Amino acid sequence: MGTSSRKLIVILFIALATGAVLVGLAVLIVSSSLERNVSWMLFAFNPRMWAITVGTIGCLVVAPIAVAFRLRRADALVVSSTGLVESHRGTVLPASFVSWNEIERITLDTATPRPGPKYVVYYLTRDSVQRRGRTGPFARRIMLRTGFELSHRRLFELLTAAHARYVRQIR
Repeated sequence: MGTSSRKLIVILFIALATGAVLVGLAVLIVSSSLERNVSWMLFAFNPRMWAITVGTIGCLVVAPIAVAFRLRRADALVVSSTGLVESHRGTVLPASFVSWNEIERITLDTATPRPGPKYVVYYLTRDSVQRRGRTGPFARRIMLRTGFELSHRRLFELLTAAHARYVRQIR
């Protein structure tokens, strides 16, 4: 599932706010327990304190690292009137441009014949496969995995509409 930068920032904000609440709750529990001279053993074996500790680590350590990695990844699929091109961190990937004329059809398929998650797949024409030097049983098939902002179903709808519109203009 793709996630936009705005959604990632919102997730990070919610995680940091939750982590701050958990830290505050832990401080309240510890300070009130110290006033009553509660043994440290009760903290060590208290499931609530373990849950608060794990939640705090998840919200204040793991979530920011995960969001930073996701923001840094920044894969993109550029759709234009001439075709498709993939980019990574703002740099176009070499030999990733595919003209609309080179695409025979776009489908929503599983990666394997078995049931599973569906991905957007576009099939190249035979001439395009030969020109690109692709070989093998799946040489015509290019699968868009994950990392895009749109879901696969919406990406499929967008690409099929763009293909239907622009392939007529180019020919």
